[in-house]
This record gives sequence, C-alpha cells and structure tokens, in this order.
Amino acid sequence: MPINYIYLQEIELCNRHNVYDESTMTATTEMKEGVISVDPRDVEGAVYYMPVPKSPHGLDVDPSGQYIIGNGKLSTQLSVYSFEKIQNAIQNKDFDGDAYGIPILSFESVLEGVVDSGGLGPLHTEFDGKGYGYTTFFISSEVVKWKLGTWEIVDRKPTYYSVGHLMIPGGNSRNPYGKYMISLNKITKDRYLPTGPELEHSAQLYDITGEKMELLSDFPTHGEPHYAAGIPAEKIKAQSKKYYELEENNHKYAVKNEADTRVERNGNEVHIYATTVRSHFAPDNIEGIKVGDKVYFHITNLEQDFDVPHGFAMIGANTSEILVMPGQTKTIIWEPKREGVWPFYCTDFCSALHQEMQGYVRVSPENSNTKLRWSLDDEWRE
Repeated sequence: MPINYIYLQEIELCNRHNVYDESTMTATTEMKEGVISVDPRDVEGAVYYMPVPKSPHGLDVDPSGQYIIGNGKLSTQLSVYSFEKIQNAIQNKDFDGDAYGIPILSFESVLEGVVDSGGLGPLHTEFDGKGYGYTTFFISSEVVKWKLGTWEIVDRKPTYYSVGHLMIPGGNSRNPYGKYMISLNKITKDRYLPTGPELEHSAQLYDITGEKMELLSDFPTHGEPHYAAGIPAEKIKAQSKKYYELEENNHKYAVKNEADTRVERNGNEVHIYATTVRSHFAPDNIEGIKVGDKVYFHITNLEQDFDVPHGFAMIGANTSEILVMPGQTKTIIWEPKREGVWPFYCTDFCSALHQEMQGYVRVSPENSNTKLRWSLDDEWRE
C-alpha cells in the first residue's frame, strides 16, 4: 500500500507530540484530546493499493529507491515494482478498480520484473550495494542471492532452519556495507542442546564479498530473532562518549556533589535530592517522612566513567527500579502507606561493596511531629 506521508504532513494529518532534551534529560509531552486518524477515502491522492501475488509479507526498497520488492509468502516468485512506474500510474489514473474506495494500481503497469527463485516462502530482502538482493525463504530454509536489473538467481545457501529476517549492515539504507550477511533463523532443531525453559535460536554469519555466499559462523540468539539493523563500528566509535561531565547535567533536580544533597518538604510533598557513587547513597538515612506523603527521590549519579551506572529501588514504589547512567539524574516517586523503616538499595552491580550500597527511610504516622532530617555516616542535618 503506497502512502504519501509528505502529503499527509503538508495537510497536518501527521505530527509528533514528544520532545526529549538531552541536556536536562527530561521529555516534554503535549497532551491532546483524541487520536489523529486518516480515512484515505477522504484524502484523495494519499493512499493506493498495489497488488502483490499470494499473501504479501515483506516489502523492501533497494538502495537507489527505484525498485520495491514484494515478497508473497505463498509464492515462489518475487515481484519487483518500479517507483517511477508507480508515480506514472498514479498520474495517469491507471487503476484496476478500487477496494473500499481506495484506488488499486494496475499490476502490469507498475511491475518492473520477476525474480523466479524456485524457493518456497519468500519473506524479506536486503541489499549489498553492489547490485544484488538477498531474500530469505522460510519454508525451504535458504537465502537466495539475485541480481538487480536482470532478476537472475546468482547463488543460494541453506540456513538452519526456517529463516525469517536477515541483516546486512546498512542493507536497508542508501549505502549498504556489503561484506557480511546474518540470517536470523526461527527454528533451532539440532543446533544447540535441548535444555532449559526456552531454546536458543540459531543465527548464521555469511561472507558475501564474493559471487558465492560463504558460511562463516553459527551463533545463538534468544527468543524468536526478528528485525535487526547494523552499521560498522567505526561509524559510531569516534562519537561514543566515555566520560560524562557533571557540569553538562542541566536537570532541574540535579545535585552535583554530596554537600548539596538535601531533603525538602512542601506540604505533603517531600523532595529528596540525593547522589550515588561507589559505594553509597547520600543521604543514606532519612527521618520525618509521614504516611500519606508523596516522596520524590531525585537521584544523581556522580560517576563520570561510561561503564558505571547505578540502580535505585525503593520498597513499595510503583516503579520497580530506575537505572541512572553516569552523570545523569532520574526521579522515582514513592508514597508510603504505613509506618516503619523502609530500605532502598542499588540494583546494578557497581563495585566490590555493591551489597553495602543501601539506605533507610523511617516513616512516621500521618500526624507525627517527627523532624525532617537526614544523614550520611551518622552526620545528621536538618
């Protein structure tokens, strides 16, 4: 089904509501009543049907954007459509009737060619950027390599077993990196030991630099492997952060050293401005919280090394836990329902003293006059 999203945006029927600020580490959500929906019968020129023989499953576009591959999973053939011909058919109103008021493009007018594969159950196609497509066949358990333009079969390799998706780094983009291909197989059978509550599934790595594909390695994946994407590591290595400056944290509730940690009350709202670092929380003892209070834990991770996150969990909180990355601030809300001493603790292993990384909140009755105070290492503050 070709959909003209650009046209829908121009008439303001597509928009976004959520904006995330990397500096403050917070998101802004614009709440709107109702849900925007598009009835294509009311927006002429936005949506068309395009016939794909025998139960279409995957629809993939080659790197040039010129060819669209339709995989009918009950077919042995791949239908290749021309984007230019689709545009011409729309312009010339070359339709084979309509369905539910939506025009159906003429199959013969938009078809560019057919890949006569001989495989069974074609599902998904990716490309190597060198003029070849690679299509998975679920029933016959194989990947078939074919040539763009001539549509001839060049190679086929078995997979073990029942391959669904495949992945070539950049294989669904304008500039694929056509060196490796991974088949993501849905059934394991005899590849791994039949032990455990759920079997690992099989994935296989192929070298596709030559005319013929070459199997290099088998490796397990968990669950049913589905869509995947990959790019060369050097694309992101230079831009990957390994050190996080605390001064770059502009979160509203951030505290950037232990001296600034504090607890503040505003009516029945209590805000705890806390820090975490190997291997303690500050503060780690809090008194004066009452039943019925709404307690906000604002946790800032003072670590700056990229590989030292800290977790935070509070017994009784509606959110089971939060993971606070280095230099980051996150908030969790807790509403105590009864008196007692309630522990909080780090949920992510951080050091040899990880198990000591915990603290306590004393909750008093609703009408208590217990002072609000907090401490680190028995040094109490009010």
